[in-house]
Amino acid sequence: MIDIQNLKEFLVKAKKNTYASGDKSKKIIESDKSTTLIFIDGDFKYHDNYFGGEPYGGREVVFFKDEPVYMMVYYGLVDKKVNDFREIYKILQKSPVFNTGR
Repeated sequence: MIDIQNLKEFLVKAKKNTYASGDKSKKIIESDKSTTLIFIDGDFKYHDNYFGGEPYGGREVVFFKDEPVYMMVYYGLVDKKVNDFREIYKILQKSPVFNTGR
């Protein structure tokens, strides 16, 4: 059985090392034009695959010992009143969720 606290800690670490790391993370552009981010630490593997920029949508999966133990599907967009949506993403990448484990 997986320890939930270990899963939470891994998720924070994985997000810090993928999306939240901005241009530092290795992005794989797939043949369908989606983007994949992967992070591995011990028995854990994080796999995030998303489409778009505006709007965007995707899903992330955490595997423990090669078995899926967590999945989240997401979709979003930035309000059309915002002139530069890239600034919004910079703020999201600095979100406390990536820095506190909550």
